[in-house]
Amino acid sequence: MQDQAEQLVLAYSNGPEFMEGGLDGAERFELARIEVDRGLWNETENGMSFPQPAEEDSWWDLTNNAAMYRGWNGRRPVQQHPPGTIWHWRDDAFAADARSRQIYRVAAQIARFSGIPASQLPPTLAGAIASFFNDQPVSSPRERRSRPPGSRLRPDMRMTELFGLWKTALQPSEQTAHEYEQSLGDFIEMFGDVRAAEVTPDDLLDYRDEALKLPRSMPRVDRALPFTRRVAKHETTFPKVKPPTLKKRVGAIQAFLAFAFKQKWIATNVGVGIQIEGYSKTGGLKPNSLDEAEIARLFAAPLFTDLSTWRSDRKVSSRTLYWLFLLALTTGARIEELGQALLTDVKVDGDVIYIDVDDYVTDDEAEDVAKSVKNANSRRVIPVHDNLKTLGFQRYASMLRDAGEVQLFPDLTPGRFGKRTKEASRASNRLIDKLVSKDRRLRFHSFRHQFKDFALEAGITDRVADQITGHAPTTIGGRYGSGVRLPALSKFLHQINWSFVDWSAIRQASSVAAWNANTQIPDDN
Repeated sequence: MQDQAEQLVLAYSNGPEFMEGGLDGAERFELARIEVDRGLWNETENGMSFPQPAEEDSWWDLTNNAAMYRGWNGRRPVQQHPPGTIWHWRDDAFAADARSRQIYRVAAQIARFSGIPASQLPPTLAGAIASFFNDQPVSSPRERRSRPPGSRLRPDMRMTELFGLWKTALQPSEQTAHEYEQSLGDFIEMFGDVRAAEVTPDDLLDYRDEALKLPRSMPRVDRALPFTRRVAKHETTFPKVKPPTLKKRVGAIQAFLAFAFKQKWIATNVGVGIQIEGYSKTGGLKPNSLDEAEIARLFAAPLFTDLSTWRSDRKVSSRTLYWLFLLALTTGARIEELGQALLTDVKVDGDVIYIDVDDYVTDDEAEDVAKSVKNANSRRVIPVHDNLKTLGFQRYASMLRDAGEVQLFPDLTPGRFGKRTKEASRASNRLIDKLVSKDRRLRFHSFRHQFKDFALEAGITDRVADQITGHAPTTIGGRYGSGVRLPALSKFLHQINWSFVDWSAIRQASSVAAWNANTQIPDDN
C-alpha cells in the first residue's frame, strides 16, 4: 500500500503538461481527487480502506486516469518532480519513518501549489500534514502573477528585428546566418520589412513562385542585383533552381516564423504547410561508396605513384591532395576535419600515431586559427594507419614543424566562413571525375561511406565504426560509455582489408620524398 500511494503521487507528475493540453492548478487537483474517489478507495463502516490488487500491475488498471498518466509519452514516474496527485489516507496508513515523511512533504507541496485552502482538504490528509509540520497549518499558495491574454505577442516586430532575435537565440553558424539573411533580404525586397505578425501564407507562396524563376547558376555580377531584377533578368534562363536550393530559401523565412510562434510573439505560424515541389528530405543526390576497383584505379594514379608530377602552383598542392586522399581512405574522416587539423593535433601514444579531432585551440594558436566540429560526436581521436606511417606521415608532420608551420596542410586557407577545404573538395572531386567516373554521386565524401562498408565487412561493430568516423550512435546501447580506447581502436582499424590498393607502388614512389625534419619539401615542380 505504501508503494502504491507513492506511485499515485508521482503518476500525476507523469501526466500531460499544462502547455500540452493537461490540466493545471485547482482543476488538476480536483481531477486527482475524482480519480481517488472513483476507484482507489472504498467506503467502509470503519472509514476508508485501500484495495489490495492481486497483481502488481493491476493497480494501474483501477482507473482510466491512472492508465492515461502512466502511458503519457512512455515516461515513468520520476522522483523530485513538481507535485501532482493528492490522495486520502487514515492516520495509521503509514509507519512514522523517513519515507512516510517524504510522502507527507510531497502532499504538503501539493496542497500549497494546488491553490486549495487547507480547510477544504480531506480530514485525514490535513491531519497527516499537520502532524508532519508539528500542527502548523499549511501555508497559503503564492499569488500567481496575472497576465492578460496574448501579452507575449509582439504585433509591431518587423522581420529584420525577428532575424536578429533568432540569430541571437539560436547562434547559427556564420554561413547559415549569412544564407538566411540573404533569403530574408530577398523576401524584404519583394514585400518590404513587414511586421512578422502580418506575414500571410500567400506571401510565402508568392515568394516561392518568384524564387522558382531563378536559374541554377548565374554570373557573379548578377548575384548582387536586387531580387526582383535577378528574377526579371533570368526568367527565361534554364535550367532552373533545384528544389533543395528553393527549399533553403523559403525554409529560412519559415524558420523565422516558427521561432516567433514558439516564443508566442505571433499568434499563428503561417509558414506551416508551404510545399516545395520535388523536394524531399530523403531525396537529392547522395554520395555513393567507391568499390574496390574504383579505389584501386584512383590510387594507381601518378599523384600517388609518380611524385615528379606533383604541382605546387595551384590553390591546393599535390602534396596536400596526396595526404587528404590517403587519410580519407583509411579513416573515413570528413575533409574539413582533416583540412583544419593543426600540427599539434597530430600526436603519438606508444606505437599509435593519431589525429585529435576537436575545436579546441591553445591561447597561443587562437589568434591565427579557428576550428569547428559538426557535432559533439565529431570530437574524437583517429588512429593513423600503419600504411601511412610507412609512407612517412609522421616525418611529413615533423618537417612542417621544423619549417615553423602551424597547420597540417598550410596551403589550405580559410574562406569567407572559415572553412579551409572548399578548393580542396573541388580539386579532389575533379580528380575523381577524371580517374574514376563522372558520376556525380562519387565524390570525396564517398570515402566516408566506403569506410563504413569495409568496416562492416571486417566484422567491426557499428559502435566502433561510429567512433572512428564520428557518427552519432544509432542504438541506445551505443550511447553509453566513453568508447573504445585508442590502442583497441587502432587494432580494429587494421582489421579492414585494403590489399586491393597497390601499396608497394605508393611506397616506392614515396621513398624519394624528403619526409624528414632536416631536408626540404620534395620537389613540387
